[in-house]
Amino acid sequence: MKYLNKKTSNLLIFGCWLVYVAAYVGRKDYSSGAATLALGLPETSAGLIYSFFAVTYGIGQLVNGILCRFYNPKYVMSASLLASVLANVMMSLFAGNVTLMAVAWFINGAAQSILWSLIIRTLSRFVTDKDIGKAIYVMSTPVAAGTATAYGLSALFSALGIWDKVFYVAAAVMTAAAVAWYFIMTRVENAMKNGETVTVEEPVAAKEEESKKVGLRGITMTFGILLGIVAITAIANGFIKDGVNEWMPAILKDQFGMNESTSIILSLSLPLFSVLGACFSKKLHDLLRDHMLVDAIFYGVSFIMCLVVLLTLKVNSFVLTLALFICVACMMSAVNNVITSMIPLNYRKQMDSGFLAGALDTVCYVGGALAGVWLGAVKESSGWTSVFTLLMIFSVVSAVLSLGCCLFFRAKHERT
Repeated sequence: MKYLNKKTSNLLIFGCWLVYVAAYVGRKDYSSGAATLALGLPETSAGLIYSFFAVTYGIGQLVNGILCRFYNPKYVMSASLLASVLANVMMSLFAGNVTLMAVAWFINGAAQSILWSLIIRTLSRFVTDKDIGKAIYVMSTPVAAGTATAYGLSALFSALGIWDKVFYVAAAVMTAAAVAWYFIMTRVENAMKNGETVTVEEPVAAKEEESKKVGLRGITMTFGILLGIVAITAIANGFIKDGVNEWMPAILKDQFGMNESTSIILSLSLPLFSVLGACFSKKLHDLLRDHMLVDAIFYGVSFIMCLVVLLTLKVNSFVLTLALFICVACMMSAVNNVITSMIPLNYRKQMDSGFLAGALDTVCYVGGALAGVWLGAVKESSGWTSVFTLLMIFSVVSAVLSLGCCLFFRAKHERT
């Protein structure tokens, strides 16, 4: 099978990275916590807007994961970014109107739901096994880079008293990325036509062809059980990850009396440090060679950090609380990288990578949607202590499930 040579492969990986960084800038420029502070929205309303994005994004991921094999990535990904540009402009125009903001973010979720599964499928199609490890490393960083950029811009515009104008900057970033992606894919197409490729003999080519035709048919029962456990823990990953990142500005303001811009600026530390977790997940997997054991370790650390948060609330130290939640964010970033990048790309011979990436990202966003509404409602009714308790419960349950899955498959392997 023909793949891109190293030079063009690196260009494609960079293009995928650029697109997803820009997409995250146009996704995380809105956070429930920041909207609560800047626009004075109730926590439930602010969380509801994000949940509209999460629900349509999750459903769209599942649909596009199935259909992405029919898409031309050059045109479809560029169009997806431009549709997200429109949604961001609407957010600025209708800032303060919960209904219209929810509609805009609903559109944004639908537009961006196309990207991840198509990115993973494109990398799987054009990048050799030798370079796919590099792609996993690189694609572990856009979430942190895009989120940090969005939070930084949000803090700056909030300090200037024009928080709602951050959506225009995000729109400009995504427009530039859409244009760049179009030209990068044109270069990739020309490279394939002109023979700037390497040929790899693949004895499993017939199985790969079958995976392109179907989504779930043909997979083994063992692999199906694994995916089921991964999907359950992915819901927890989305719940904890988005819960911490979305509500951190409000936590700092309510718990420690910080002003709006300071709380947003300090929240930047979560995505900035999260990139370490994403990179570390690949290192740890290379050492342990077990996706579920890696996830169990990260969920276990998250449980311990949430427990310490609860035990030290009376200390009333924002430095300690922030440091603990930075650790939680790192752990969830690591788990998310395992679920949405490593598993789809590592199992691309067993199952269509685009479909698998889209399906797993869907369940992550089911958790994110729950976090948007549920945590906001819990905070209003019971306070932040109950929110932290929920995050701890989700962490420990997922740690137990992941470890149990790991031990089950190791015992099964020993019996055979």
